[in-house]
Amino acid sequence: MMSRLSLLMVCRHNICRSPMAEGLMRHALKHSGLGWKVKVASAGTHVGVPGQRTDERARTVASEHGVKLGRGRSRAIKPRDFQRFDYIFAMDQENLADLLEICPEAYCEKVQLLVDFSGPGGLVGIPDPYYGNLNGFEKVFHLVQEAIDGVLENEVFPKMGIVRP
Repeated sequence: MMSRLSLLMVCRHNICRSPMAEGLMRHALKHSGLGWKVKVASAGTHVGVPGQRTDERARTVASEHGVKLGRGRSRAIKPRDFQRFDYIFAMDQENLADLLEICPEAYCEKVQLLVDFSGPGGLVGIPDPYYGNLNGFEKVFHLVQEAIDGVLENEVFPKMGIVRP
């Protein structure tokens, strides 16, 4: 029996982008019939307040699109996460650099930029919407959605023997 695929979404504080990415991925997997085959979580590289709720603006935008972010609480990435998760998706170049700095060499190939799955377009990362308004969260939602769609269509799932129904 194949073990569940595990994905970790990572941003800086784990209150905006990575919880949105986690929620969007769960939503997409559920609607693809793959939810039971994949574990999804999120974490932050610089979590100042562990246990903080997901930003209300992120929850609002996600809810408007029919995506539930749940009652997630912020948490910092832990050394064991590099071993536990099959894929670790960074939201931007800074997150990627922070992750690679603390990642044991044996697991570095697991760490990637989420936007690398967005297709052509030259995105270097998902911008942090925290200091902006609701429109910034809406933009981030769509950028994350595009990247998640790319992950679902990419070789990540076939490599694990997971085929979309």
